Amino acid sequence: MASESLRRFRKIRRRETLDEVIRTGEVARTPYFRVCYLTGEGPPGVAILAGRKVGGAVKRNRAKRVLREALRTSTADLSGIETLIFIASGRAADARYSDIRTTLHEELRRISDRDSRSGNEAGQDGGPR
Repeated sequence: MASESLRRFRKIRRRETLDEVIRTGEVARTPYFRVCYLTGEGPPGVAILAGRKVGGAVKRNRAKRVLREALRTSTADLSGIETLIFIASGRAADARYSDIRTTLHEELRRISDRDSRSGNEAGQDGGPR
């Protein structure tokens, strides 16, 4: 059932794509995760990462599972986002789901608002964003 709700996103499978977005994309930081993103067209490609700094395999898997579920329940309009990469922090593994969900929803709303404002400005002068 969860996979059906996540169909509005593409899964990022190439390491080169991850590296490019982390290196050149915009970054937003929260206490539980960092999100790197690129603006563009199409359904957003999504990756959820958790490094060894988060903890052992059980903690890393919990952090990714909670972020994935919070993303699944999000209703934010991400039509102007091409790629989203969530990188879990150490606090994500021990945090309450409701805290992470609230933080993720607020951050996605900020990102989509920021993108819609920058898209309007770029459309007025005809230059690149």
